[in-house]
Amino acid sequence: MEERMTRITRYGRKVKTTFISTMFAACIAIVIGIPFVSKNMFNNDVGYYSISIRGTHVGAANTEEEVNVALANARLQLSQQLDDYIYMDCDVQIDKENRAIASRMSEKQLESSIYSQLFDCILDVEKQLAYTVRIDDYTVNLSSKQDVEELFSKLIQPYNRADEFEPVIKSSSAADGTYIVSIDKNEETTVQDTQIVASFFEDSTGSNGESKKTPDEIQSIGFAQNVSVNAVYADKVEVSTVQEAYDTITKVNNTNVYYIVKEGDTLESIAKDNNITVEDLLKLNTKLKEDSVIVPGDELVITVPESDITVVTTKQLSYEEDYNAEPEYLDDNNNYRGTNYILDEGTTGHHSVVATVTYENGKEVARQITSENITVESKPAKIAVGTLTPPTYIKPVSGGTFSSGYGSRWGTTHYGVDWSCNQGTSVKASRDGVVTRAGWYSAYGYCVDIQHEDGSMTRYGHNSKVTVTAGQQVKQGEEIALSGNTGDSTGPHVHFEIWIDGRRVNPLDYVNKN
Repeated sequence: MEERMTRITRYGRKVKTTFISTMFAACIAIVIGIPFVSKNMFNNDVGYYSISIRGTHVGAANTEEEVNVALANARLQLSQQLDDYIYMDCDVQIDKENRAIASRMSEKQLESSIYSQLFDCILDVEKQLAYTVRIDDYTVNLSSKQDVEELFSKLIQPYNRADEFEPVIKSSSAADGTYIVSIDKNEETTVQDTQIVASFFEDSTGSNGESKKTPDEIQSIGFAQNVSVNAVYADKVEVSTVQEAYDTITKVNNTNVYYIVKEGDTLESIAKDNNITVEDLLKLNTKLKEDSVIVPGDELVITVPESDITVVTTKQLSYEEDYNAEPEYLDDNNNYRGTNYILDEGTTGHHSVVATVTYENGKEVARQITSENITVESKPAKIAVGTLTPPTYIKPVSGGTFSSGYGSRWGTTHYGVDWSCNQGTSVKASRDGVVTRAGWYSAYGYCVDIQHEDGSMTRYGHNSKVTVTAGQQVKQGEEIALSGNTGDSTGPHVHFEIWIDGRRVNPLDYVNKN
């Protein structure tokens, strides 16, 4: 009995010692842990990231990157199991959470959870989607991908008579239902094109001089505009038929553009070249009249037909033709810049050519020779180009309104330019020189002629008063007369001519009209 009591006492001491040690360790842990727990409870640092799909909590992970990786992997896994492009109605939301205690998942666990939830987001494509075709800023909605392909087939048909190309609607890497439109060529046609070009060069070496040309080979068909297709909810858009979309896209609208007048242009020729009437041209340019004179550099407004789509076609053409080599230009230190003389006209050659030609809506816009076989070489022409700096002329009157140009006018030729101005406006010498005429001169009325050092001459007509005398040396910008309305004149103005090598030239090649 005494022995048993001794064992119990010893056991009690052991339990007491163990209890005290455990309580001590617990107190230490509490003292150390309280600052960390309180920090996590009361600060605003992010504890983890959660993901919800369509308002349903799916899971959580330690970092936002882990959530995004799991989401991407789940989408990839889903797309690999289905044959076609996947459309989903799912609102994915990733939130920062500040709670210290939460159930976090590994990336694999989160991926599996997201994968299961995404199945509920898959849409019935054929029943719920339509397709928006976007051509730059123009859009139209069609009911199916088949309609989209049919629309683009109709758009390229005028340039795809042999059905060598077909539109292909390719899904992009974006997850928003975006498609890329491409016009692809059949592989068989590509092989045939290569064989045709090779045989052309083999056969053309034996040509007897007659022009030979292979059938046009289309290399590519595309569009000048940015073209894309997007899947949209059918119940949210108005859907068009293929024919309605085609008619709208190809409708031609007149667009105003600027035209720069070139040498030899007239109002009649500009109107004819742009398929408009002179009357319409004058309506677009209200400051012009039917008898107005236009000069190179003037800007006119014209209309050109444009549609919402521009089909760009490149063709490979193989043909034989005569050709002229690019001329050689030689410096001529005895003449002014702008004065060119042909020293040798060169000779015409003959070659076989493969060229890439670019068309926009059937109209050629560029041509580049990619291969050439010369049978008769062309000798280049040689042209002397003046290098001397031409003398400087100035406009003979300050201000004024340009009223008549150099060239055809009222059935005759007007050999100078006119500026209308108030009577008595100061007329200035355009260059240094010697006055050779100062007085009345037939239809010019009161007229001043000035001879210049290089042999050129300037004439100033229809003045009201001459303020210099013959034989007088004058400087550029010095007053020589006062403007008027004398001689054969229809109103106060300054008539100005430049004579070079004994003939009259267009003064606007040397002075500004404004």
